Amino acid sequence: MTEELPPQLQHQILQLQQVQQQLELLTVRRRQLEGELKETERAITELEKLESDTTVYKFIGAILAQVDKNKLVEELKDKKETLEMQIKVVQRQEERTRNQLKELRNKIQQALAKRGSKIAE
Repeated sequence: MTEELPPQLQHQILQLQQVQQQLELLTVRRRQLEGELKETERAITELEKLESDTTVYKFIGAILAQVDKNKLVEELKDKKETLEMQIKVVQRQEERTRNQLKELRNKIQQALAKRGSKIAE
């Protein structure tokens, strides 16, 4: 008794797969941002341990340039702040996507349960 699924249910299943992929992409993006945040925090910590007159260098594209330590620390702190905001945005997107996923799963399960009871009759 392998009946063809109705088009609406097929569409919901396709949506579910797309939402799952979207959630995976968001999770990967959040993890990338978190890794970059940790690197930035480590750099700030190490730079703050140095004397203020210490010579520091920074990659700018393919070149290594001497930069002012305090300016670099401020730049990294700004980057850290930006990364923290981006992580919060991605976390909210993840949460919304998870809720959307739950709703779709429930709709599909209900539709399949109804189909099961109709077939059993």
